[in-house]
Amino acid sequence: MTSRKTLGATIIVLSLLFTAFQVYTASTGLMTALLQRSVHLSFVLALVFLFFPAFKDSKSTFLIDIPLVLAALVSGIYLYFSFDDLVYRIGDPTGMDLIIGCVTLAVLLEATRRTVGWVMTLLALIALLYSYFGRYLPEPFGHSGRDVERIVTQMFYSTEGIYGVPLGVAATYVFLFILFGSFMEKCGVGNIFINLANAFAGKYQGGPAKVGIIATMTVGMVSGSPVSDAATTGAFTIPMMKRVGYKARTAAAIEAVGASGASLMPPVMGAGAFVMADMTGVPYSQIILHAIIPALLFYAALMFVVGNEARKDNLKSLPADEIPGKRDALMKSLRLLIPLSVLIISLAVLQVSPLRAALFATAVILVTTLVYNFFKPELKVPMMHLVEALIETPRKVLVVSVACATAGIIIGMLGMTGLGLKLSDILMSASHGYLPLALLFAMVISIVLGMGLPPTAAYIVMAVTAAPFLVQMGVPLIVAHFFVFIYCCYAPITPPVALAAFTTAGIAGCDPFKAGLEAFRISLTGFVLPVMVVYNNALLGMGEWHQIIAAAILALFAVWMMSIALVGWYQRHVNVAWRLLLASAAMCCLVPMLWANMIALGVLAIFALTQTSLLKRGQPVANLT
Repeated sequence: MTSRKTLGATIIVLSLLFTAFQVYTASTGLMTALLQRSVHLSFVLALVFLFFPAFKDSKSTFLIDIPLVLAALVSGIYLYFSFDDLVYRIGDPTGMDLIIGCVTLAVLLEATRRTVGWVMTLLALIALLYSYFGRYLPEPFGHSGRDVERIVTQMFYSTEGIYGVPLGVAATYVFLFILFGSFMEKCGVGNIFINLANAFAGKYQGGPAKVGIIATMTVGMVSGSPVSDAATTGAFTIPMMKRVGYKARTAAAIEAVGASGASLMPPVMGAGAFVMADMTGVPYSQIILHAIIPALLFYAALMFVVGNEARKDNLKSLPADEIPGKRDALMKSLRLLIPLSVLIISLAVLQVSPLRAALFATAVILVTTLVYNFFKPELKVPMMHLVEALIETPRKVLVVSVACATAGIIIGMLGMTGLGLKLSDILMSASHGYLPLALLFAMVISIVLGMGLPPTAAYIVMAVTAAPFLVQMGVPLIVAHFFVFIYCCYAPITPPVALAAFTTAGIAGCDPFKAGLEAFRISLTGFVLPVMVVYNNALLGMGEWHQIIAAAILALFAVWMMSIALVGWYQRHVNVAWRLLLASAAMCCLVPMLWANMIALGVLAIFALTQTSLLKRGQPVANLT
């Protein structure tokens, strides 16, 4: 019992010190990048071995985990106090430098295995082995080989390895936005936004599903984690959906799809948006503007599908006595809507740096909580809950930071061996210069990687492998990055390893694989979005205002037609012939050519007129003949 109390106290102290360090460096910016990232990683690795012990018993903790914790702390301390000397002997490491570097890499790989899983661990291990043994491989993969000194120097003593851009993003932006999300969570963000969604969508047919979509979108755009978002809001929304008649697998699928799309929703977009800003050189404020139309189209498509499914199965709305008043719901949600609005305005309008915006929005939560506690005691949030957020935030950042540090190994290998350029050439050759084939390759690789990695980690790998070859084929830089990023976000709902759907299936009590297939089906419209973005850059807000508006309207028609084709229902049953025709018309909206757009609009007009005529005559089925 004493050892458990000691372990718990150690975790609390380390977590508070970690949070204090992050807030202090974010507000003052006194440390160089390498030192700030190394201290961040030392805290992360130490907490990983305390939160994810090798075994449950205290003996193994003492023999295995505590030495790893000490190794992680020694690594950061050594780099911190040796930094000035290291600057002068860079490229000529001492024996102790090599030992510390090798130990840190081994500790990082073990932390990756415990938190992210074997896929990322093996990728990093292969990258290290490839760096050393590349001389023995045939062309085009062979290279001259790198010795241990060069590998350790690159990976541990520079910002081109584990302390590279991805970890820099995790050590700055990501931590503070997760802290903001933790404060929101402790103030009851899940219940408050569900209550707000009930007030505005609960009365409509299929309302519980729409409530689930709105709630998981609003919570998920702050948390940036599809799986945890699905688990958090799904605990409330999935039972509500099942109660009004939704099948268990459909309820699980809707929640999972809504959570996965949240990583694309501004202003936070998970850690991927911050990484994209650093990798492309495009300001973060510009990236969130690029994401607005694709994100809204994704959720519009999901709403259309859910609405058609509700009409098809004649599902009910929420009972009137369970729908709160809109005014009351708004007043209760103000204390969280205010800081969220402050964050959005700071980022999109005032264009404050993300670090400052996150710090300021978090401070606003503290102020609004104090005000509500004083003037609205019935809505009181104990201040101890906010202290708990300071302790829990480090726990939430562990997986992201470990994944980013390990991704640095892969990125360092690609630069050190020249494999990154070779991969682009290989993919170019395989696609024979044909863009649709290149897009197909990039899509499949993004999704497959995303099945075994968190979306951010998958995007980092794709950003240095697939995105460059798309750029070589003429795709604009930001468009290529958005293409792979969106598909990495969709991986958690793509079978056979649909992690978000598997999570919600556990809540719904249904077969995980069936929930994954259902999630894939209802999100198929969203899978077309990245292709639409490539062939019509206006969907990213690029071009003249009238081009952007026209592209957005056409895309909205496209996702509406695709939703009908997927469900087979509009006001009544739609037969197979019409479904194929509508799907083809939706594809025509992908092509930024007048003739294709006119065909799509013509099919849409004929379908609307036919449906109206059949409804007036009481015909049961849309018919082409």
